[in-house]
Amino acid sequence: MTVTLFEHQWRSYDSLGWGANHPAVNELEQLNESCGEELLRLGRRGLRASHFVGVLRTRFSTIQILPKVDYDPSGNAEAEGGTTRDNAEQSAARNLLYMLSYTRDLQVREQAVASLLTQSSDWFELLTRLFVSDLHGQMQLGMDRAYVSVEDTLPVMRGRWEIGRQLARRPHVRHLFDVVYDEFSSDTPLNRVFRHVVDRLLPRTQNVESRRMLRDLRDWMSEVGSREPIAAHHLDRAAASLTRLNERFLPAFNVARMFVENEALRLTAGSRDAYAFVFDMNVLFEEFIARFVSRYKQRLLPAAWRTALVEAQSRGNPLYLADRMPNRRPAFRLKPDLLLKSPEGEPLLILDTKYKRLGTGGGQPSSSEDVYQMLAYATRLNCPRVVLLYPQPAGAASARVEYEVKGAHARLLVATVDLHQPRSATRTRSSRN
Repeated sequence: MTVTLFEHQWRSYDSLGWGANHPAVNELEQLNESCGEELLRLGRRGLRASHFVGVLRTRFSTIQILPKVDYDPSGNAEAEGGTTRDNAEQSAARNLLYMLSYTRDLQVREQAVASLLTQSSDWFELLTRLFVSDLHGQMQLGMDRAYVSVEDTLPVMRGRWEIGRQLARRPHVRHLFDVVYDEFSSDTPLNRVFRHVVDRLLPRTQNVESRRMLRDLRDWMSEVGSREPIAAHHLDRAAASLTRLNERFLPAFNVARMFVENEALRLTAGSRDAYAFVFDMNVLFEEFIARFVSRYKQRLLPAAWRTALVEAQSRGNPLYLADRMPNRRPAFRLKPDLLLKSPEGEPLLILDTKYKRLGTGGGQPSSSEDVYQMLAYATRLNCPRVVLLYPQPAGAASARVEYEVKGAHARLLVATVDLHQPRSATRTRSSRN
């Protein structure tokens, strides 16, 4: 059974045919504990989605959570079911895929989206199909191969004799040689990442065609090492190995990286069949805005700012508001989402995203703390313009309110961005705003 919720939506256990002590509820609670996050809020009478979107799967059901970014005028995310609900879910899934295409560098052709949505029962299956179909096609054209350094002990001399190592380990052995040689092999850093993801996806996908292609990939990569767990440095090595000769694997690698970085494939919570694959919408919204501004700054920014550098401050050097006396230890770290600087390094604008509802006062931030935070950014960086950006609720008018901060040479702009529109409209409107 697959149950689809939108962010923060509530469903009763009765509507799912469960009780509060149903084994599925216990497994979902274990997933929450394993993640250290409240992926789903589990109450006495029902469950509520949080700001995490994606898929949680147990032995008894699949819970799919979609962001409220649907755009179909004939859709209704609040409907209990029917065509209007289906239309809302389809358009939300499209826009989630669109946001990920920016933040994770996925290459998804518009004409392929409808097919992916039709063939996939949930979001996890959609991304699995996206990965396996691309990698399967590329592997049929030829595997990634490269010269790999191999250390071995052989009865014949091959490559370079490591005489120092041999004398230190076994000086009495005369019929074997410790050697290092280069071999043209498929056991490359890139293929190790692919093999790792294929091995993890195969027992979890429920799509027959995806499983068939995963088996093909596993057989083709039988010579690729798969014992060592994949960590961040393995991803970095694989990314560094991409050249013009094997860049055709980049789209599949970006999806594989997403699977590994979101830790979807190692979370089992005591059961092989229970796992989670989720994204934090707070982080995804921040990353999407940063990538969107960077890509379309020629359209979005005033003419005088089009040579500006767009810097994701949270990835730069640490920035602190004050020093704690008397030893001047840095205190109160600041991490604005986006900083626009002139080519000379002068701060032009600070932008911070808040993935929550704007206050009801017509451009009034929902929390005074948001304003105080922006004032701290403006003061510390001596920046005269700061922007607070919120998602625009469905059906609401856009907000754009400017405040002049008293006693400071700074202006605060509070605005909303409309995510309830198809990707083509997003690109078009960016050129007009």
